[in-house]
Amino acid sequence: MASSIFGYNGGNSILNAVQQLRALGDPNQAYSQLYQYNPQFRQFADSMRGKTPEQAFRESGLDFDQFKGIV
Repeated sequence: MASSIFGYNGGNSILNAVQQLRALGDPNQAYSQLYQYNPQFRQFADSMRGKTPEQAFRESGLDFDQFKGIV
């Protein structure tokens, strides 16, 4: 679940994740930091490698259309 990966357990988990990634600045730097220091994120990222965004969201129980509306 996205909320546990980004360390937040309330509200709209997709919106919270997007806000936290924006706060970190450069997306590549944010990814590197999360991958290096957050084992849950690393496991999630590894499990999603090679999948389309739609597949990744569906397998995580998230609404891809809702995400597209936020970003």
